Amino acid sequence: MKRNKIFLLFSIIPVVFVLSIATLFIAEKINPEIFFSFFYGFIFSTINFVLGVISIHYGFEKSDKLFLIIVFGGLVLRLFLMFILIVIALKFLFVSLNSFIFTTFIFYFYFLIVEIYILTQKKNLIIKTKQ
Repeated sequence: MKRNKIFLLFSIIPVVFVLSIATLFIAEKINPEIFFSFFYGFIFSTINFVLGVISIHYGFEKSDKLFLIIVFGGLVLRLFLMFILIVIALKFLFVSLNSFIFTTFIFYFYFLIVEIYILTQKKNLIIKTKQ
């Protein structure tokens, strides 16, 4: 039950964000360039988060050494992926620089907090089951 409440709490901000920008775009309150800047920034950060959660779940069953290699190696690869996606978006997509960068990094740090929370919860669960 507690897990569902936490999941709901962490899901509220991204859902409200997506619904808000979609509503503003449909109501023609923001132009397409700003909308896609927000949207791409959100999507890139979400992809990064999903890959991070996958690496945590995959690495958690492994030994401590392999876990660190998977999680921190994945972190380095995800940072390079984010860098490449940002460069591609700024070079080839018609995005507003400020809106795109702001959204990308706000959600990057938000999802990083969620990842840390997931790691601590998994660690606490392992500690409780070993006792």
